[in-house]
Amino acid sequence: MSTTTRLLLIRHAQASFGTDDYDRLSERGLRQADLLAHWLATQPDLEFSHVVSGAQKRHAQTLQALQIAANAAARPLPQAVVDADWNEFDHESLLRGYAARHLDDPDLLALRSGVEPARVQALLGRAFQAWADGYLDDVMPETLQAFRDRVHRARDRAETHAGTGTALVVSSGGVIARCAQALLALDEPATIRHNLSLANSGIVEFVRESGAWQLRRWSHLPHLDTDAHRELRSFY
Repeated sequence: MSTTTRLLLIRHAQASFGTDDYDRLSERGLRQADLLAHWLATQPDLEFSHVVSGAQKRHAQTLQALQIAANAAARPLPQAVVDADWNEFDHESLLRGYAARHLDDPDLLALRSGVEPARVQALLGRAFQAWADGYLDDVMPETLQAFRDRVHRARDRAETHAGTGTALVVSSGGVIARCAQALLALDEPATIRHNLSLANSGIVEFVRESGAWQLRRWSHLPHLDTDAHRELRSFY
């Protein structure tokens, strides 16, 4: 008999990059979260057997929007579990450590005078690669392998609790990309590309049938797919 387990992973809505408190949703992020929440609450085929989120503020704010919309639609979510293993890696230490060793990086210099999405993505890609190569282990609170290991633990727990149902997970881009790396056997460059391609409030769906994992959706944005809402899309 075939059994199916689904992991529906949500990257948190846009946080406040470039401010003194990154770990809170921006005004755009709050709108993204509300639109995502309404979309999820109105999907008749989506029922969740388990709900879990990371312990960071941006995770909690995104999850709260989902809970409010579900309650308003008379489809309340299961009691959510907070699991810090779903937390993002320390991106501030990553960027500081990279910057200290690459003071002449042109994208780093540009970041000091304003945020340009393409240049931020390019800079993050190089910083990720430096971490993967072990050059930032002395400035990061965890090695890349330690990060992979805790994501593995978190995913295993969510999968166990989902059973033959669907787990709803609210987390971050780096964590979700590591899930993709493990389940799809991605190499490091491909994992970094997946990480940087995941939009805020994007939906990722993995399905395991008869023991084999498949990626069904990546950075799915049905709630931002109209002309009125496409301008709300963001990637950091």
